[in-house]
Amino acid sequence: MDRANLVTGPQLDDARWLLPSGARLKANTMCMLACPRLIQAQHATNFRFFEATVLVVTSGHLTLEKDERIWELADSHTLMVVAKNSITNIQKKPDKNSSVFTSLFLTFAPGLITEFHQRYGQHLTHASTINECKTTELDEDLNDALQFCIRGINSRTISRAQQTNRLLGLLLSLQERGIAFPRPSAPGIVERLTQLLVKAPEKNWTAAEVARELAVSEATFRRRLAEEGISFSTMLTEIRMHHAMMLLQTTHFSISQIADACGYRAVSRFSMRFKSRFGFSPGR
Repeated sequence: MDRANLVTGPQLDDARWLLPSGARLKANTMCMLACPRLIQAQHATNFRFFEATVLVVTSGHLTLEKDERIWELADSHTLMVVAKNSITNIQKKPDKNSSVFTSLFLTFAPGLITEFHQRYGQHLTHASTINECKTTELDEDLNDALQFCIRGINSRTISRAQQTNRLLGLLLSLQERGIAFPRPSAPGIVERLTQLLVKAPEKNWTAAEVARELAVSEATFRRRLAEEGISFSTMLTEIRMHHAMMLLQTTHFSISQIADACGYRAVSRFSMRFKSRFGFSPGR
């Protein structure tokens, strides 16, 4: 199918980009696909990309900034890749003509990146692996690989093996353009904690319960986090706030539904935490 029919802004209202519920979000153990949509500009500081990510802007303007480095997406013919755990200031601006910001947000699970390196790692060079962000032309062949992945993620009939091969094919297409995500290292306590919390941010987690899940004592768990300069409560809040931001941009959930999906029974408490983190209320 022609790229112009797939990546222009108005097409995001098409059912191909939505879940059956109408939400622009789909996740499984290998990847997560989302299509954020905004009607006003947004700016978030120290936004963390918890997984290796591919971004395409279909309407509007996206800017990532770290220190004095700036990466931009301003048209649907450019693709951006962002390395896992990159922390940037992120700004999204709606298109002047359509008055909306829409984008494609696709993440890859560490296990998938590891499998890619096992299959094709011998062809990689150190220079091709990215540590932060990089942009490349979304040419016809790369766009075909991307859309093939999207159809596989949205399909209810193809097997997990087929979905995996489609995702690996996209990673291979990026590799052929000199772009590859680094091979994940053995997960430490912070990475294991992140993976656990990201899977269920709505759960009423306690340090004791997390420690049991990670097969360590609570004292050991807290000590290891302290050695990394991180507290359990801070990490839990950060993951919940990022999850809330994604739900606000990709679903039709109410504020109370999003609060509940992020583990908050009181909307007021959720709103206070969200505004403290991002500088504006979830209602805005």
